Amino acid sequence: MYIFILMNTSIGRAWAEIYLDRLINNYKIIKEEVGDKKIMAAIKADAYGHGALEVAKALQKHGVDMFGVASVEEGIELRKGGIKKKIIILSPILNDQIDACIEFDLIPTISELSFFEKLNERLIKYKKGISVHIEVDTGMTRTGFPYDESISAIKKIQSSPFIKIEGIFSHFPLADTDGAFSKEQIERFKRLISNLNNAKVKPKFVHMANSSGIFRYPDSHFNLVRPGISLYGLSASPGLRYHPGFKPVMTLKSRIVNLREVPPGTPISYGHTYRTRRRSRIATVSVGYGDGYPRILSNNADVLCHGKRARIVGTICMDLMMIDVTHIPEARSGDVVTLIGEDRTEEIRVEELAEKSNTIVYEITSGIGPRVTRVFKDHNKIVGMRSLLERWNKIKGG
Repeated sequence: MYIFILMNTSIGRAWAEIYLDRLINNYKIIKEEVGDKKIMAAIKADAYGHGALEVAKALQKHGVDMFGVASVEEGIELRKGGIKKKIIILSPILNDQIDACIEFDLIPTISELSFFEKLNERLIKYKKGISVHIEVDTGMTRTGFPYDESISAIKKIQSSPFIKIEGIFSHFPLADTDGAFSKEQIERFKRLISNLNNAKVKPKFVHMANSSGIFRYPDSHFNLVRPGISLYGLSASPGLRYHPGFKPVMTLKSRIVNLREVPPGTPISYGHTYRTRRRSRIATVSVGYGDGYPRILSNNADVLCHGKRARIVGTICMDLMMIDVTHIPEARSGDVVTLIGEDRTEEIRVEELAEKSNTIVYEITSGIGPRVTRVFKDHNKIVGMRSLLERWNKIKGG
């Protein structure tokens, strides 16, 4: 009974608020930008930390065409959660996952012939057909058929009566930073598609544009685009803003759990990396690097409390961090602290934390851990929640 009460009355020590109405706002902006092109929403890595199933349900309701994930497991989660739209696995899968791909109606990517051969063997055994997408490397040097070998490989794949080539795609490595190289990639990909059409290989979908491609290179739209970070109201690089109407979907919050006054010269946290320079009010906040907040931000970032910025002081711990609230006399134990998002007239954006962490926004949001409760909102009304306690209850059969 205690567990049941806690699950229904508390959002926990740290929580991320996911605004589904903002997600749909961003989706509609993208849809307007690309016109009649189809949209594959990238929701890999738990929708970049935002909650893949809940994000997928919202987008499916508003007519998104398909979803892109990175693994079979991610695809199965969506299917078991009631997602009916096409699900494309954009990364290579293991040979022993082919059966699961068939069972759950997931569309795999073929990026090398050895996987094609194994896939074809399984399809012959089951006498079943499957749709696939084929990746061609035009400059990423990660996965995909080498450009010069791609046509012969694709022809071989097309020869299988059990495999339908539904899509062919490539990937930008520098879409947000190097226009010349990206435009060269687009031209290479165009030549490839033209040569494939001449060879009577005509896939239904041709796609290359990620978020930066969508807003910087219209020629990369082809007939399908793959927005990821822009769906969540964020940009790939510092200083790059895709559209003024985009709204960040995630906020991250916690609470003050301890508050004390200390004299000048008081050392704080592990390593004593900070000492107070005056008589100070130090608040302990119940969030740390174990929740995905970067430890590198120790002594180097702010949070918001009562609409004011408060500096993180001392080393960020696994479960806790300390902030200086000397200039916020109204601060009390139990008060909400905003680590990402708005509080009155102040705002801390993911881009700010990424820049100070010498990383990218993708890593910040996708790193927010599972013990941070996700609270899903639609126009400030709570419409769902996902927490560790909910998962525990499912495991126990509650």
